[in-house]
Amino acid sequence: MDRILNPATIHRTSSAGKSDRNLARSLGDAACFGGMVGCGETYFSAFALAVGLSETASGLIASIPLLVGGVIQLVSPKAISWIGGYRRWIVAGAVLQSLAFLPLAYAAWTGSLSIVMFLLIASVYWAAGLSTGPAWNTWIEQIVPVAGRARFFSKRSRLQQICTFSGLMVAGLVLQWTSHQDMALTGFAGLFLVAAMLRLVSASFLHRTRNGSQVANHIEPPQKDVAEKPAEERVDDRSAIRLLAYLVAMQVFIQLSGPYFVPYMLGQLEFDYVVYVGLIALAFLSKVISFAFWGRIAEESGAAKVLWFGGIGLVPLASLWIVSTNLIWLAIIQILSGIAWAAYELGFFLMFFETLPAKHRTRLLTYHNFANTLAICAGALAGAAILAYWGTTSLTYYYLFGLSSAGRLLCLGLLVGAVLPKHSLKSIGMRVLSIRPGAGSVTAPIIASAEE
Repeated sequence: MDRILNPATIHRTSSAGKSDRNLARSLGDAACFGGMVGCGETYFSAFALAVGLSETASGLIASIPLLVGGVIQLVSPKAISWIGGYRRWIVAGAVLQSLAFLPLAYAAWTGSLSIVMFLLIASVYWAAGLSTGPAWNTWIEQIVPVAGRARFFSKRSRLQQICTFSGLMVAGLVLQWTSHQDMALTGFAGLFLVAAMLRLVSASFLHRTRNGSQVANHIEPPQKDVAEKPAEERVDDRSAIRLLAYLVAMQVFIQLSGPYFVPYMLGQLEFDYVVYVGLIALAFLSKVISFAFWGRIAEESGAAKVLWFGGIGLVPLASLWIVSTNLIWLAIIQILSGIAWAAYELGFFLMFFETLPAKHRTRLLTYHNFANTLAICAGALAGAAILAYWGTTSLTYYYLFGLSSAGRLLCLGLLVGAVLPKHSLKSIGMRVLSIRPGAGSVTAPIIASAEE
């Protein structure tokens, strides 16, 4: 006799199959996105120097365009409603990011690019990327099943990190070889074309991802029921404000020197691309590896302690570059930098989500990202003003590094006295948006991966 299948069983099987395909596409998106980050935007500052722009311009390229992305984030909820849903908005942003690489590839091929045009292109890139972040966070939460969500996002983050690192290293080797052949700009043109292709494939994965029901056109995701915390575990508004003030002020002094490590290494120290990429890779690897260690500390002692460790660890890092230009010394600094940045970023994101009300996390994260990009812009402009006034000499860079460390130390005063929660989220996944020597990496939290 033919077996009669239960319609509910058929529906569950169909849903499971669709979910598996969606997860596979999300992994494909993560891999391609990571490759694009590794061989694309990470080399914007280096390309600015190669195409003949000044060291100050090279630093501004890595910072000012983020402000445009921060502003566009604020209008993204209305744009999502206008364009017809999260997926369309996200895919459109991915395609636009891909297209942003094409004029850069053309400029590398012709060997000519003005600072104004570079800032415009980089602004389009970051506007397309940052403006889709909150929407992606909401959308992916409805794509990935709750069961096994933490495990999936952990796997996804690792895959993106591996592909980002691979892209970074391959691109460095390509530039090293092409520069020895007096074809460095040709190498940049090839890398930007590869980055464009990877992001386009990423957009294809996003386009083919479907969820079971129509997603509402608003930016706030459906939230799980969150139990009210006992009074002794709540964080008062004053402490939350002090925490956010610390994070923004810290960003100003980090960006005072952070965008200018690339021109310092390539312009002042005249490192070749292999040394440059090697130093960046050391920081990135030590950061990725130490995340697990800091995660255990956060689970046992709370994210506040991790944030303090990270904040203190970041204080001397910029000024340590003044001590020596010996490669072994700089390698040690980069390893310590990765460890400190892992603690700071993990502590920051865990504290951020612990402190803010769950039902408003996405919206408040958008506002914080805007304030954060304002801080990045302010710090970078201050650093540019110092370099423009005193000249791009090694001594001026030393002043910049010293001021950055002094400012980071003063920022710690904002944390003193703040009542921070002792118990926090256990873990949270993050997406790497860019790798920055001397300024950590531009990362974004994956809200759906937050594990209570």
